[in-house]
Amino acid sequence: MTPSPFLDLVPMLMCADVQASVRFYRNVLGFKVVDRMDDVGATGFASLRNGAAQIMLASPSHIPRARKVEGRHPQAACYFYVDDADALRESVVRAGWPATKCVDRFYGLREFEVVDPEGHVLLFGQDIGPVRNGVYEGQHGPAT
Repeated sequence: MTPSPFLDLVPMLMCADVQASVRFYRNVLGFKVVDRMDDVGATGFASLRNGAAQIMLASPSHIPRARKVEGRHPQAACYFYVDDADALRESVVRAGWPATKCVDRFYGLREFEVVDPEGHVLLFGQDIGPVRNGVYEGQHGPAT
């Protein structure tokens, strides 16, 4: 098998206010700033990390605007795999940020969603085990 040419994938989110987004990712989700350029573009650039998860935040005037596809900008959501969705959701809510309730999905993940200050949808999912005949066999037991 040919080795993959890809080493990692790090989403870069365009932000009207990079500094507000840095505060959100740091204070609400516990990310650490690993690189920062506050003097580029309108509101700067930052690279953040929390464990193996990485994200970059960029001012649109620093990074060229994305090309439109069929008259619109492509949309995306960021998906984070986590060890304990309930504990993370609780810490987000304690930090004063709204989050959806955790829901066990038919595909074997327990998920919740958060919208960051720029409107990016962040999904957090915990593997709760295989699904057989429509029933979870993970650590949370059968779905209700």
